[in-house]
Amino acid sequence: MKTLQLRAASPEQGMVQADVEAKMRGLFARCPALCGFAIQDRASQPADAGGPLPDADLYVAEIGVYPKLDAGQYGELYDEITLAILDLVQAQPDAYELLRGHTFARTLH
Repeated sequence: MKTLQLRAASPEQGMVQADVEAKMRGLFARCPALCGFAIQDRASQPADAGGPLPDADLYVAEIGVYPKLDAGQYGELYDEITLAILDLVQAQPDAYELLRGHTFARTLH
């Protein structure tokens, strides 16, 4: 899977990439247990996989957390990731291409 280390081909793509990066930084700041997650498109998922994100044809996959969360906390984290992605896709339709097939991970300094 790809990480979000892309070079913008145009100023518009640069703005979309900046929006995606800002949204992901905010997501990781709000969710301290979140270590990382991957986003896939419908074509890469098995037929019996759970439902896609509405209006996006994207799936949140491979969520990594530490420490371990209970089912309710995990569900809240999944919802938080989903809302962040949906916000991006609705505000910036071109973000779909930057999100699809990418893995996002917490950066430690």
